[in-house]
Amino acid sequence: MSRHPGGRASPVSGQPGDSDGPVTGGSGLRLHYVTKGPPEAPLLLLLHGFPQTWYCWRHLLRELGSSFQVVALDLPGCGASEKPPGRDSYQLELLRDGSAAPAKCTLVGHDWGGLLAWEVACSHPALVQSLVLMAAPQRGAMAAFSLCHPSQLLRSSYAFLFQLPWLPELLLSLADFELVRTVMMSPWLGVQNPAQRLTEEDLEVYLYSLSQPGGLSPPIHYYRNLFRDSPIPREPPPPPTLLLWGSHDAFLDPRLVPVLSHRLRPGASIHLLPGASHWLPEDQPQALAHILRTFLAGGHQHP
Repeated sequence: MSRHPGGRASPVSGQPGDSDGPVTGGSGLRLHYVTKGPPEAPLLLLLHGFPQTWYCWRHLLRELGSSFQVVALDLPGCGASEKPPGRDSYQLELLRDGSAAPAKCTLVGHDWGGLLAWEVACSHPALVQSLVLMAAPQRGAMAAFSLCHPSQLLRSSYAFLFQLPWLPELLLSLADFELVRTVMMSPWLGVQNPAQRLTEEDLEVYLYSLSQPGGLSPPIHYYRNLFRDSPIPREPPPPPTLLLWGSHDAFLDPRLVPVLSHRLRPGASIHLLPGASHWLPEDQPQALAHILRTFLAGGHQHP
């Protein structure tokens, strides 16, 4: 195990993947990934949110790796992927085009990864076999909903804090990332499923990534570029599409679901998971695996 200058140990080995390594993305960046499953199987490309890395998909790598080629990326600037300097390196257009799949795939995204997946599917529809969105709003719908629902502005207040220079990095890193620990592990904000609550070892994987020199600014730059005047795709993403949400999401109001359904094409499959938190890949992995298998087998039915 290696340690960075601050003393935090690197995550333990033996992660749930057949292989891992770098790949060059569409933007020319070196992106780290972990994969499980036969190379000839249908490709599932998984994009994580903040403040996570590929590790949030560890359960689904195990659940789906026998039937699919499952590839979990570290997004640009996150985890072990390349971290280009400066805010401008994380503009939405660059992230969207750099995250485009190298081959036709089922694109699965959670949180920020879901927002990117939504826009990749609209911008590169020929590369997307099907689309799965987990607790991931569309930018235009999110803005309109928040204006009509002040409670969502409170839930999203961190996104406004992240617009400031240097202060968010300072606050998140104070007391050995105590704020991140609280968000990820508290009974109200964290995983709701008692059987899937994060352990100290799980949290350490995320804190290790964030604690590396320059590890905090890149994911925060995602938010700093969120309000730039980048075009919002007007056309819905191509079908088939699956939208998943937790009824106990502390950050994104479940009332967004019917609003987002109008931004999808008719026939989209929509599931609101009772009692689930914002952290769906870690909260409900078995339920998600069942829903995904049904969806990918063609059973796109509303619950």
